[in-house]
Amino acid sequence: MTVESATKKVEEFLRKNAGANKPAITKATKIGGVALTNVIKRLRKEGKLIEEGEGPDLKLSINAEAEATVTPAPVAETPAEDEQTTSKPGRSLQKYTFMGEQYGKGPLLLAVVKYYIKENPKVSLKQLKENIFPDSLMHRFGIVADVKTAENFGARPRFFLREDQIITLGDKKTKVAVCNQVTFDNLQPFLKHIKSNLGLKVGLAK
Repeated sequence: MTVESATKKVEEFLRKNAGANKPAITKATKIGGVALTNVIKRLRKEGKLIEEGEGPDLKLSINAEAEATVTPAPVAETPAEDEQTTSKPGRSLQKYTFMGEQYGKGPLLLAVVKYYIKENPKVSLKQLKENIFPDSLMHRFGIVADVKTAENFGARPRFFLREDQIITLGDKKTKVAVCNQVTFDNLQPFLKHIKSNLGLKVGLAK
């Protein structure tokens, strides 16, 4: 079995069995040992994996918001800071609209940063981190980081690191990654910041 097919099989299992541990995955999919380790690494790199606990208590789930949904939004935008839809902090399933497309929390952050850099190709990483998307908006991680730093930010990926998610700045040399540790709570200051300081509107999908 190839890594690709094994990854697909494990991913399908985890979508239906959130919070499963490694023994449960192996029992259900017949994928274990080095093969399962490679699958987990791949899912981490793609930003699809949610990991809770450590060691034998480690539970794995699939992050349903890992990829942006690009369904055009047919409704008028509503200020995102008015959002009330959340069952518990960080677990809101609310979708957002930005530039006519629909996103979950993490992909929204990525889309906004990509858009800004595209519209402002001369911006530097220093300007992004200090003024445009200041690190204070996402404590511990920051909104953006150079790819090398992002790849080595602890044992688990904390940034979107797929090739199509990495952003190259206008100098054609600097590559940056966007944080994927987005919760309902830490998204709110970001939304207020981009509306007040960058004039970018984000609405709620209905």
